Amino acid sequence: MKRIFFSLFLFAAWHSQAQYDRAVVSLTRLDYVYYNIDNPMSVAVPGLLPKNIEVNIGEDKAFLHRDPDGSNRNDLIVRPKDSTGTITVHIDERIDPTRTRSRGVIKYRVLTIPNPTLFLGYVRQGDTIAIDDLLHKNHIQVKAIYEDFQFPLSEPEVLGYEFNCSESFSLPVVVEGTRITTPVKEMLVKARRDETIYLENVRVRLPDERIVTLKAHFPLK
Repeated sequence: MKRIFFSLFLFAAWHSQAQYDRAVVSLTRLDYVYYNIDNPMSVAVPGLLPKNIEVNIGEDKAFLHRDPDGSNRNDLIVRPKDSTGTITVHIDERIDPTRTRSRGVIKYRVLTIPNPTLFLGYVRQGDTIAIDDLLHKNHIQVKAIYEDFQFPLSEPEVLGYEFNCSESFSLPVVVEGTRITTPVKEMLVKARRDETIYLENVRVRLPDERIVTLKAHFPLK
């Protein structure tokens, strides 16, 4: 999967040869990062080698480390520690072993990742699903998937759900895990093809370790 990076492009301006002005910081993609997940970031300063660029974030606000899959030493990973607020990224030029010069400061808003989309097998929430598939295909499971996210994320984990049909007039079937269980199939056998099935209280552990409760419906055909 193609890796997408947050890029910082710094453009220096000098009023004269004797006076140095702080670099202007321009963010070309996003102005936010996500709480408690690895946010890929790439930093570049025109005219400077990567080895002469230093990036710092307050240790109380975020973890910062080199990206082991990055193409150069300034491909970074940022993981905010707080779910709200901002983090401040300081970009410095290493002049010599004892001196640095600021090349810019930029603030990112910190957000929590959005909820994923629920699927039954390969069927997206809200779309019709064949009752015969649910009854006879053993591979169908409840899944939570991020669609078109800005960069790769670990897959959310579905912990359990409640299942019901629109005309069952019964208590929902409580399921631990992701599979279509025998009690679920017993309810489906009695269902009509024009009914709707409901997934309620779907507990999902997100990549940032939060557990959210989602729901979805699927018209039967």
